[in-house]
Amino acid sequence: MSGLFYNIGYFGAKYPCLVFVICMTVTGIMSLGLYNLTVLTDPQSLWVSSSSRTYQEQESSAENYGPFYRTNQFILAYQNEDWVNVFQKDGLKVIYFLQNIIRNRKVLIGGKNTTLDDLCYRPISAKGCYVPSPMDIWLQDPSLLEKDEDIQFTTLCTESIDVNQTNIPCSDKNGIPIILESVFGGIDCEERANDTQPCDHCYIQAKTMSVTYLLMNDEFTKKDAELWEKEVWMDTLDALNKRDYAKLYKYYDKTLMPAPREQLLDQYRVAFMAERSVSDEIDDETNQNAWIVVVSYFMMFMYIGFAIGQFPSKIYNGFTLGLGGIFIVAVSMISSIGMVSYFSIGLTMISLEVIPFLILAIGVDNMFIITHNYKKQKHPTVPERMGHTLKQVGPSITIAAICETLAFLVGSLTKMPALQSFCIQAAVGVFIDYLLQITMFVAFLTLDEQRKKHKRYDLVICKQDPNYAIKEDRKLIQTFFKKHYSPFIQKPVCVITTIVIFVALFAISCVGITKLEVGLDEQVSMVEGSNLFNYMTLEKKYIEIGPLAYLILENLDYQDQHDLELVANLSNSLSQLNETVQPPIYSWVASFNLFIREKAEWTQACETQDIALYDLPTQLKRFLGVRINSPCCQRYGICGETFEADIVLNEQGYVKTSRLRFQHRPIHNSAGYILSLEQTRQVIDKVVKDANLKENQKVYPYSMPYVFYDQYSYIRAVAITNVLLALATIFFTMTLVQDVVCAIIVVLFVFLIAFNLIGTIWLTNVIFGGFVIEINAVSVVNLVTCIGLAVEFVAHIVIKFRLCDGKRWDRVTGAMSTMGTSVFVGIACTKFIGVAVLGFAPSTLFKLYYFRMYILMVVLGAFNGLVLLPIFLGLFGPQFSIMNVRVKSLINQSDGPSNSSQAKKRPSYG
Repeated sequence: MSGLFYNIGYFGAKYPCLVFVICMTVTGIMSLGLYNLTVLTDPQSLWVSSSSRTYQEQESSAENYGPFYRTNQFILAYQNEDWVNVFQKDGLKVIYFLQNIIRNRKVLIGGKNTTLDDLCYRPISAKGCYVPSPMDIWLQDPSLLEKDEDIQFTTLCTESIDVNQTNIPCSDKNGIPIILESVFGGIDCEERANDTQPCDHCYIQAKTMSVTYLLMNDEFTKKDAELWEKEVWMDTLDALNKRDYAKLYKYYDKTLMPAPREQLLDQYRVAFMAERSVSDEIDDETNQNAWIVVVSYFMMFMYIGFAIGQFPSKIYNGFTLGLGGIFIVAVSMISSIGMVSYFSIGLTMISLEVIPFLILAIGVDNMFIITHNYKKQKHPTVPERMGHTLKQVGPSITIAAICETLAFLVGSLTKMPALQSFCIQAAVGVFIDYLLQITMFVAFLTLDEQRKKHKRYDLVICKQDPNYAIKEDRKLIQTFFKKHYSPFIQKPVCVITTIVIFVALFAISCVGITKLEVGLDEQVSMVEGSNLFNYMTLEKKYIEIGPLAYLILENLDYQDQHDLELVANLSNSLSQLNETVQPPIYSWVASFNLFIREKAEWTQACETQDIALYDLPTQLKRFLGVRINSPCCQRYGICGETFEADIVLNEQGYVKTSRLRFQHRPIHNSAGYILSLEQTRQVIDKVVKDANLKENQKVYPYSMPYVFYDQYSYIRAVAITNVLLALATIFFTMTLVQDVVCAIIVVLFVFLIAFNLIGTIWLTNVIFGGFVIEINAVSVVNLVTCIGLAVEFVAHIVIKFRLCDGKRWDRVTGAMSTMGTSVFVGIACTKFIGVAVLGFAPSTLFKLYYFRMYILMVVLGAFNGLVLLPIFLGLFGPQFSIMNVRVKSLINQSDGPSNSSQAKKRPSYG
């Protein structure tokens, strides 16, 4: 292997331009894959595996009922947060004003004016859009609102607002009941003197009022809906917040109500979200964070220029070489993305943000290792010096690169798309960077040496100063590590202090690993002050209704008593989940069974005197034909029309698939979503297991949030599996190419860095409070990244220690004065400077998951790799160098048994 690296170094220095052309040609071919690049921004495609149970259930639901509708909601609140009750006539007029504009505005799509009516979700065919709003209580009629002398009494829902008394109280124009918690937030009940109303009731006072627009989300309307959300929905609401009243008045139809005055509108603000808001937020966040990433790279480039050369010097600075190193990182990143794109593997924003830092950290470390070793060579020609440089450091760089590449590759075995994509991209990127380091960087270093030889300026290579004196490299850091740092860490006080810190970190990590919660606060991934961030703030604080959910029943026989009992048991079991499910369960089966009951009091009103004479398909058809405004529905609550969207019939008219509807209780954090999913699934699975379903029958719960939060049921296992697989890969690789002692030490300290990272994350969460780092796909990606960086902090020093001769502490000094300085200057300082800039990013996600986690990685890597590791090696490291062990083994084999006693008398080196 040494001969191979010598030849690579010699060839690269002998023909640097040829090597550069070859490298650029190969990477250029790889980069052509960018034509097939797909950037994944859809949250579902990022976090949800297509093989997961929840994804399969979502697909099954979509096959029967179509994709889940698009949700758009705005929340109206006072501009002055001290004002208590927004539920006033003025506030309702502002609600109507905004709804009127949104309903009337048009957007030109494909040459056609498209309005809300073209895109909205209609749960009852041939009826209007379903838009839950507080104005539905007054049937979207401002004249009824104006005549209402007591709007709070009206929300008791005891009397119909319709003068003809034909409308069910508190139901919209379609006849669908209004869930008051869905339109009012922050509800308090006003106490009234001389109140004579019976039973429990509430005269509502509300902090907020909300309106929800549901749009179709099928393949035919999705693109149109996205454009409408941007051009109509978001633009209208943004205009109110920006006080652009001219735009609002332009689109308002004042037939039923005059437009509210500007002074009135000034009192209110809206927080809103659209279905497209998350994807838009990701794009905005990426654009806002772009400048901070550029500044970070610039800072690292400046540092490399200072550290790798002899600053200050117009010729012997290292900025030209540093620029070459940054160029290699960019080429590695671009070609790795292109290479992976050949196989139709999408690129995520996490990969785009993390992998350049990872490649730069590993690449810069290798740059310093190669450069520092090159400066020590005494051979007469540059090719010879370069050949001997790679001969000495090539194996160490190769071992570390193989360990990192394989560690990332095993991470790609996970089924989480974002993590899988990241691991594949990282593995390919790290390996390409390694190949370019031992080829292209060697060529750059050679060309840079030729520049210095001809006394050409750094960066401005066209200028030359033949009389410039050669500046001696003082090697300050190497001298410091050899003469001051290495003796210092051997002192008892330093050893004891280090052990105390190690024990404290280990204890904190043991506690932290049990305390970290799973999930990802939605607001963390948003830009502070954005529309979506403001919406989530109000939603968490005031909205008092949880997400809609369904219990989907496939291929049940509704004439079979066993199946009917199953439906009843399922409904009863769900209603008993008081912690996560809000009663009632809306069951079409229960309503249908009432409808077909013989000799009931509603028989005449529902016209079911002869219902028993018909078969099931006919009974179902008549049941679904019961209109909301019919006496059957108005008097007895048997409203078959409301279940029209819940029942899918086969060609014979029998039920193929149906669903029961229910509402979760208010959920304001990841833990709540996870608990709702787990409890619902556990209860339903238990009932289904006891029921012994037939082969083609399926029963499962479904709600839109389930598909995103299902990952948290196994995210801990994913993290542990990835870490253990990475450690196992590092162990076997080190064992094969080095020896088992090296493997054990490297794996031990890599594990310690990752373990300490978990503990210190929990500690910083406790100390700083506010938004916290949780266990999710982003933190798991960073944990896998930590494994890769930890190898760089540990492997080079351990390998160098095993190659040095002498006593333990002498070998520690030798390892630290060479590889230790490269690790300190190349990784620790470079990453610290680059990562520190991320603290100024506008994104909370960047501040938490990149700035805080990466700073912790660097500090813990430096402590374990540059402090704890050398002390461990000095106290407990292997006594003999690996070269000494191999020489002794060869001597023993050649001497045979007769000379074994003489071999034992040879002096040891440990």
